[in-house]
Amino acid sequence: MRICPITGSDKWQHYYTSKNNRIITGDQRISEGKLEKIICTDSGVVANKRRFSSEELEVLYGKEYELNTLGKEEHFFYTNEGRLSRSEVFYNWILPHLPKKFESLVEIGCGEGNLLQRIKNNFQDKNISGIDGSSRASKLAREKGLTVKQELIHGKEDLSPTDVFLLINVIEHIEDISLIISKLKSALNKNGRIIFCLPIQDYGGYDIFFHEHVWHFTSQHFEHVLLKNGLSVLYKDFNHPINHGIGLYVCENGNNSLNMDIKYNDTIKNNLKIWNNRFLICQTKLRGIDNKKIALFGAGEVATIFLAFTDLYKLNIIACIDDSKGEGTEKHDIPIYSSSWLEENKVDVLLLTVNDKYHDMVRDKLKHLNLNIQSIY
Repeated sequence: MRICPITGSDKWQHYYTSKNNRIITGDQRISEGKLEKIICTDSGVVANKRRFSSEELEVLYGKEYELNTLGKEEHFFYTNEGRLSRSEVFYNWILPHLPKKFESLVEIGCGEGNLLQRIKNNFQDKNISGIDGSSRASKLAREKGLTVKQELIHGKEDLSPTDVFLLINVIEHIEDISLIISKLKSALNKNGRIIFCLPIQDYGGYDIFFHEHVWHFTSQHFEHVLLKNGLSVLYKDFNHPINHGIGLYVCENGNNSLNMDIKYNDTIKNNLKIWNNRFLICQTKLRGIDNKKIALFGAGEVATIFLAFTDLYKLNIIACIDDSKGEGTEKHDIPIYSSSWLEENKVDVLLLTVNDKYHDMVRDKLKHLNLNIQSIY
């Protein structure tokens, strides 16, 4: 039975069940299955209906997970100042919040070590290490010369005393949040800090559709989780200019009093309405181009979501255009090309399957081709 990590309530209602037999994971795989999410009637927190067993987690993260496990070029953000890697963005975000004096840092869920390597390069005299559940990711990290142990953290494991713990987009995967926070607190050295980054639902985020994301919080929800578990929040930020939809929380051991009279927050409930409407808009658009030759601009999460939860995958899609991916690779069996491919290859419609913050940039970049460019929603 699910227990709300804020209120301790066991009162849940249906939130979402996928209409087709398709699920997606945060590493952008699409597979068969039924996505089922529930919502706490006391707090508005959303969760997976069913708990993952320890065996399922070992398979999911230890063997199958592909995010930061394949040794490929990492995700990039495009800005007016140029291209920035995901690890650079996170590094610059957390750097001002590292303790002025620290000797040890552990990143839990470090993947192949892109962020960890940046930290190690800039703090070579410190004890920098990581933990990751994937055998492939931890092997890649060690090949970079990093100290990384393969271990899937459930919250039952004892952690070594450390000055800084980093959990970057990890805590939403943890079934027993109170247990893992208790372990982190016990291992945290005096004046140490725990830094969390995670998806937050304040701005219509789509990670509510990720199969292996156990919890979905607003910024207010997660702050209550931290305070309830005896952490003091030194700094919080949910308005990063590039890394939209992610919250940063810098914490230390504390004895904050918490008023547990929590009002119901319907932000995530309304978030689902936004995405259901986008799926309906997409379905309408598809009926008008179902006999066309189509290319998708963007081979990332947005494309994956619409390929999974709409009829987009049934159309004649001949290419994914993405300048941040490797030429000649594939996305869901669709070949990936750079934008220069459009110079010599004709398509009837170019569907924008990227975050809408990039739409004007793409249209301006390709305006000389006079293409029929449409947003997926």
